[in-house]
Amino acid sequence: MPIPQSMRPAQSALVDDNPVVPDAQIAGPSLNITSSFQEYVSATTGSALPVFGRDLFTKVPSTYAPLNAVQVNADYVIGPGDVLQILGWGMIDVNISLAVNRDGTIYLPRVGQIHIAGVRYRDLDAHLRKAVGRVFTNFELSATVARTRSVQIYVTGHALRPGTYTLSAMSSLLNALFASGGPSVTGSMRNIKLKRSGSPLVSFDLYAILLHGNTSSDLSLRDGDVIYIPAIGPQVAVFGDVKQPAIFELKEKASVADLLMWSGGFESAADLTTVIVEKNVDHRYKTIKELKADWISVQNELAKLPLVPTDIIRIVAPSAVPIQAKIERAFVRVDGSVKQNGVFELQPSETLKSLMVRIGGISKDGYVYGAQLNRESVRREQQVKIDEAVDRYEKEIDISVKQRLKNATDQAETANIKGEYEASRNLVRKLRAVKSQGRIILDISSADAGIDALPDFPLQDGDRIYIPERPSTVDVIGAVYQQNTFIFKDERSVSNYLALAGGVSPTGDRGAVYRICADGTVKSRRHSGGSDVSPGDAIVVPEKLSRGKSLTQSLKDWTTILYQFGLGAAGLNALK
Repeated sequence: MPIPQSMRPAQSALVDDNPVVPDAQIAGPSLNITSSFQEYVSATTGSALPVFGRDLFTKVPSTYAPLNAVQVNADYVIGPGDVLQILGWGMIDVNISLAVNRDGTIYLPRVGQIHIAGVRYRDLDAHLRKAVGRVFTNFELSATVARTRSVQIYVTGHALRPGTYTLSAMSSLLNALFASGGPSVTGSMRNIKLKRSGSPLVSFDLYAILLHGNTSSDLSLRDGDVIYIPAIGPQVAVFGDVKQPAIFELKEKASVADLLMWSGGFESAADLTTVIVEKNVDHRYKTIKELKADWISVQNELAKLPLVPTDIIRIVAPSAVPIQAKIERAFVRVDGSVKQNGVFELQPSETLKSLMVRIGGISKDGYVYGAQLNRESVRREQQVKIDEAVDRYEKEIDISVKQRLKNATDQAETANIKGEYEASRNLVRKLRAVKSQGRIILDISSADAGIDALPDFPLQDGDRIYIPERPSTVDVIGAVYQQNTFIFKDERSVSNYLALAGGVSPTGDRGAVYRICADGTVKSRRHSGGSDVSPGDAIVVPEKLSRGKSLTQSLKDWTTILYQFGLGAAGLNALK
């Protein structure tokens, strides 16, 4: 649940606009340490359940909002140490900053002493007008709090960082908890105490804020306040078909209905025709209730099941678990140089070829060889494989560079290794930006193929078919003297296009030249033996790989992999 702006803690208390470092050392147990009950739940359920509300205090510095930038609350009580900015005009002409003295007064020239301590901010203007009105008439006056005073408070007990803290007087109990890191793994979140001289003990329950946004018990702090965090109370756990499986702290008597409410309810909205409640008994889950009723009846029955400390409850609601719906009518999208563009409903067992025939085929400038069939399920699978390949490559270069640096004998070699490592890291960053398109290679043999060359490949709901216009150019990129786009001509071979690009540069690897074909395949002399070029192809000349244990991976390695996944021109552009 988002915390309201007025409740967000300051990054640090501010005195004279400078951060105040708490007297307590920034030390103590780590937030990642688990309690014995968490370990017990993990061993019993087979999964690590979080403690509800603990994440409120994780990475706190990034969510701090300095209180000097926050508007003063209307209920703020003026006190010694506050600095007021007073502006008056008319018979009184004044623009002055005044600090409230220890006796609670300020001295306003030509008016005298004015007792100000104890006045709420909302009443400040009226209070000053009344005092000035005893001396002057026909004037206007405005006052603001330019800087709030500081208060010193103490956080004790089972806090993550117990100690003395100096905070803005605008701070509340919740601000102090953020500053101290909140309760430790052994600290209570439901029975926090505020001890104030001359006042009764106040209890603070974080669940009131986390579950209901109720801040009524989040009191403003005063100098000398003591915040005591006692040991955590009895705990229970819930998992299964609930929105937030977690460990919860009990404060008083509670039921399974309360536990379900704390965890956010069932996993998804559905008619709850069946609800099964199981409880861990002697390391076995025993069904304690099976309900077949409407939601109100389910709630009433769950409220009759009391919780006892260390309960581990498993809630199963079969109808609340989302199940993939069976598709009875399937649709595909067809775009590009075809007789009919749009979304078409598939007939039973319809294939790519039969669909294209049914909708009238391609237009006269359509390029069947470059036809694209994209599928979402293929895209997801391809992306997983690409991510795994990049992760593996990143891990390999990290291991390799450590070993090579360990064996380096001079600074020049070390610098060379670091340079190669940075080049590899740069390639990793580019590879992570490449996203799969889910293209399925159609294996069309000729650039002059017509609609009859399309395969009888079964189509699925959501498939996207694109027939491009027949291109008239060929790209040459990589280690050549002039990367460029050239007009396609039938008689030109790979060598001809390389010659038009000025030839292979000294850093280029002539033996590793390959073509990224318009149909999405990758062909090279080394593996395919062919040199025929088709319209829309891209000829790639990779850089030479240095011999030995070089860390640098060239276009030769990675574009081949990526284009086998049908990534298209976007993948190549990312690697240029």
